[in-house]
Amino acid sequence: MLQFIVLTLIFILLPGQAFSGTVKGTATYSAEAKPLASHKTGKFKKACGGDVPNEELLVKNQNLRNVVVYVEGEITGSKPGTYPIDQKNCRYEPHVSAMMKGSEISISSSDPINHNIHTYSFDNDPINIMFVPGQDNHEQEMEEPEVIKVECDLHGWMTAWIVATENSYFAVSDEDGAFKIPDLPAGKYVLTAWQEVLGSVSQKITVGDGDLTVNFDFSEVTPEISKK
Repeated sequence: MLQFIVLTLIFILLPGQAFSGTVKGTATYSAEAKPLASHKTGKFKKACGGDVPNEELLVKNQNLRNVVVYVEGEITGSKPGTYPIDQKNCRYEPHVSAMMKGSEISISSSDPINHNIHTYSFDNDPINIMFVPGQDNHEQEMEEPEVIKVECDLHGWMTAWIVATENSYFAVSDEDGAFKIPDLPAGKYVLTAWQEVLGSVSQKITVGDGDLTVNFDFSEVTPEISKK
């Protein structure tokens, strides 16, 4: 009887340790990827520098950066948060953000010149705000899951992406293409990987206790640049 009580308490108090797993893997692009030409800043050279990197398809040793990997569907226990976007050196940092619906983005500007941040979305309220040097941050909630394009109306090369998801189980791949989603409750899911030029690929997964390795190769995907 005592053993049964102890096991029951473990089941109730330690669900995250006993009944969740970590999904990890690598996003790759083994097709030919030519180096992208940087953007020339023209008359804004003094404030922005002469060149701004083109970040729409970053491949290093076939590993793909800035891929958003997320679990589809509602998941109990998910929590929204606050995520920063800075306008720095005439580019958005980070270039790609992921967040659960209901999260806030906090937009700031570290630059000595004006910017006009402008988002393009269907399911969330758009942002269209002029930023001047030293201006306070602007916070806005992303209420619905959606891929949102971000531009600057004053500097045409400035783009970024916000991927609002249905839950808090997501990751953005690093320069080595690696991603990691910890503490995902055990179960069957659809795991989707999105890249701004290459689009989306999905896999069905089953998560148990421990690590699950899932890799995404975008080489067979026909590039279709996401449109605003």
